Amino acid sequence: MKVLYQGSYFCSVKRVQEQNILAETAFLSTLFEATGKLVVDSKTYSIKEARWDVYRSPGGELNGGGFLPDLIGLEAYFSISGVLNRVISGKASGLIKELLAECVRGVIQAETYIFKERGYDSANDYEQWWRKEHVNSCRYYSNLDRVINSWFDYIGYNLRENNLFNRNKSFTVYNDNGRFYATGHFSDSFHEVGVQLSFNGLDGKIVSCRGDYLRAPDAVCFENISLLDSFIGRSINGINKKEVAKIAGGPSGCFHLVDIIYDTLVASNIALKNSI
Repeated sequence: MKVLYQGSYFCSVKRVQEQNILAETAFLSTLFEATGKLVVDSKTYSIKEARWDVYRSPGGELNGGGFLPDLIGLEAYFSISGVLNRVISGKASGLIKELLAECVRGVIQAETYIFKERGYDSANDYEQWWRKEHVNSCRYYSNLDRVINSWFDYIGYNLRENNLFNRNKSFTVYNDNGRFYATGHFSDSFHEVGVQLSFNGLDGKIVSCRGDYLRAPDAVCFENISLLDSFIGRSINGINKKEVAKIAGGPSGCFHLVDIIYDTLVASNIALKNSI
């Protein structure tokens, strides 16, 4: 079995000053090395600094870096995705957006440990806000009547002081005598899931797709694995993240499962193109 391509994203969120948190994402792959960084006010989530750097890319075409002043003052929260699409342009825009989006996702997850700074009186108040604002957004929040574990019962009530959140996503693509395989692994402070797929080297059609949750907030989250069969017969070519989310259950699916499936499909597409 020959390894064709591999890569990983690592995001960490930590407190760097009394009212500042730093989110950094590093992307390392066979073809790229790049980082994204956000410095955010821990009370308002207002962006104080935004930067990207690409250190290695095919032919050095995307290499470079710089600050992003258009993001200063914006809130690093759910509504920023459209802004990233508008203000980031250029050859490396796709990679930069993904690096900074990963930083924002990390900042949102880190909020669990600084909810009082964010204006919530108690862990229960914070959790109730999520249950109200994000109802029907994923399998957990679409099945609150079946959920056994509350969020804080699951993660524990011990608050973090410095390191607030960590996430690692990795993927590898193989060729075994003309049969193509790919694996993806997602692990963060709260969740862990792995996926495996095989695909046809001639047309990119997915032959098998399966996976397992190792950690998740509640048993209902583990039910998402049954949706992976829906990818069989689909092509790894040109599929976008919105399509992946729709196939993987939409509002009854899982953001994190969508994340690692999409990253694994992108890696598979790159590996297949470079192996022909």
